[in-house]
Amino acid sequence: MDSKTPFLFALPFTLTAPVWAQSTPFQTPGMPSQTYGAQASGQTDMSQANRFSSVFNPAFSFVGDFVADYRSGGGEPVGWNMNLRNLEVMAQAWVDPTAWAYFVAASDGEALNVEEGAVHYTGLGGHNTIRAGKFFIDFGKQMQTHVHELRTIERPLALRVLLGEEVKGNGIEWDDWVAAGDSTAIRWSIGAFENLLPETPADFDPTVEPSISILDRKSAGDLNFTARLTGFSDVGEHGVLQVGTSARVIPSYQATYEPSGDQLNNLSSTVVGADITYGWKSDTGVNAFTLGGEYLIDTGDTGFSITNPGGAGTLALDKSTLGGWFAFADYALDQNNSLGVQYSAVELPDGSSTNANEADIYYTHSFSEFQRIRLDLTRYDEDGQDTSFRAAIQYSFIVGAHGHGVNW
Repeated sequence: MDSKTPFLFALPFTLTAPVWAQSTPFQTPGMPSQTYGAQASGQTDMSQANRFSSVFNPAFSFVGDFVADYRSGGGEPVGWNMNLRNLEVMAQAWVDPTAWAYFVAASDGEALNVEEGAVHYTGLGGHNTIRAGKFFIDFGKQMQTHVHELRTIERPLALRVLLGEEVKGNGIEWDDWVAAGDSTAIRWSIGAFENLLPETPADFDPTVEPSISILDRKSAGDLNFTARLTGFSDVGEHGVLQVGTSARVIPSYQATYEPSGDQLNNLSSTVVGADITYGWKSDTGVNAFTLGGEYLIDTGDTGFSITNPGGAGTLALDKSTLGGWFAFADYALDQNNSLGVQYSAVELPDGSSTNANEADIYYTHSFSEFQRIRLDLTRYDEDGQDTSFRAAIQYSFIVGAHGHGVNW
């Protein structure tokens, strides 16, 4: 934000564009910075079409995300691999003047799965939003983002291990924000979900990873919950600082070791995180710098080990408190090119609190708001394992009017 434009004076103008109902009226540091489709062309009508309009009814978009990589060393499979990581189809439209809805289906080239399907209701007045359906959890600034919109090819290691590759659930969330003075805004959200267990396994040895599940029916106290409190403020004429804290609570789940059928019940898990992000833009808006990080703590029933794995093994529960963190720096050379580095470290939930770390260096070139290529080099270290390396190329494209329900 420019200090010459008072914060509160700018709000009415940012809130008048209907397309903002799908996300936030603010561009806080570290959020996806590109605009697509209708926004990119200056169009703000995402409403239902009528006989005098050529607008989609609803608006559709398609996203392709391809990754080719080479791995060497460590316990990972080595060699080349090329795959269509994600093919996404999205539809979005205004349901009525106070509700915006969207649907996202994604495929890895084999199966088609529902990623998100939710309604944002704004009819309560003020800045209140009720979101209901299936959607990504509001935790930090990266778990809300789809994989093709990340700064890096993968989410930071600490997030993947302690929360999951992606965490989304069927539920309801209340979201609100208030202005605090002329240059600060504070936002909070509370959500309740049926299930927030990760859909993909963590990045550690699968031979010691049991199957984890939650009963379909449960009491209100056993629902899964999220909460977030965050705020951002101007720092000088060209800087913005944001701090936040988040929580994901799973009061009850069970773990089963499939080969033997050994099961542990009435388990619980709570992950809390604290994040900080600083963003700076030059006078022209061409150059930009973003620096950020997050620290997470996982408490409760955090890890498992298995005696006699592969046979009639039994589960042993670990209640050690696990920690993890990541930090990154990203510099935009211009509107189309950026460089970045990221480092993440975490204790693995393998019953031994094994330490692991991952370092990334990456370069991103955006041909336009619809097409991007990224080069990434990753180094991964784990106690007792050889160091592994990954060199990857990512290509992503977007067709149509595209946007997700991302919060700040």
